[in-house]
Amino acid sequence: MVRFIAVFFLIIFFGCEMNSKQIVKPEKFTYEIVKFNTVSKELKYLSKIDSPDQNNLNKIIQYWFDNRIKVDGFDGKLEIIVNEIDINRIKEKNYYKSSISLSMEFIEKISDTNIKNLIINVSEYGEIKGNFAINDQENLDVNLMHQSLEKVSLKLKEKN
Repeated sequence: MVRFIAVFFLIIFFGCEMNSKQIVKPEKFTYEIVKFNTVSKELKYLSKIDSPDQNNLNKIIQYWFDNRIKVDGFDGKLEIIVNEIDINRIKEKNYYKSSISLSMEFIEKISDTNIKNLIINVSEYGEIKGNFAINDQENLDVNLMHQSLEKVSLKLKEKN
């Protein structure tokens, strides 16, 4: 009887083993620090927050704004305006695709005559095929949110 139970558990164990390529793992992101030649900074949202995903992205944007956008000038103001957040998903039996589009405007006002305006649009998407868990979908969505902000940081570094 013990042999039968041991064989049964081995079959269950190996039968339920998942392929590591199918699991979406949360990634670690280290955003570039972007410096602006102003005294103050302000974050504004023009898009409505009408879903939990947009709320999560707004929290990530707020963290990025507080910790990775630095001001080191003697005069002026930086306004970062989140113009649009668009999150789309397609889910079928063995397929999941998520895409995020983000549009942000950076207005650097040193004086009334010295104003720099920069609009950055980024899009990220990812997909999972085969068997996957709900946790994999959530990890993919969060990774895409972070990737979109990382792209914004890199574009800002190129422009500054």
